[in-house]
Amino acid sequence: MKKLLILLMTIGITIQLTACGDKKVIYKQGVYEGVGEGHIDKIKVEVTTDEYEIKEIKIIEEEEIPLLSKIVYEDIPKKVIKANSTKVDTVTGATYTSKGLIDAIEDALNKAMIEVED
Repeated sequence: MKKLLILLMTIGITIQLTACGDKKVIYKQGVYEGVGEGHIDKIKVEVTTDEYEIKEIKIIEEEEIPLLSKIVYEDIPKKVIKANSTKVDTVTGATYTSKGLIDAIEDALNKAMIEVED
């Protein structure tokens, strides 16, 4: 039993140390604009990145329905920043606005991405 516990602790420590390795550079540091098609009209955003992650998302132009868009604009950017990815759920009842915002963020991130050479 003691040997099994030591083995499990060793594996756990190894996994933690491996996960704490060097971060992979995925973005060019800067502020990038992106545009997506919302429910009513275009949604324009500014996305700020450093080399490793999305730091900030600002909605700079939009014409969506205020009641629905307010929820989307508060929810989606937080989720994207936390996940460091646009692979997040849309807001129920505001799918087109959510999709438009996510598309705009993806458009900006495509401009920020580092091109990987094979």
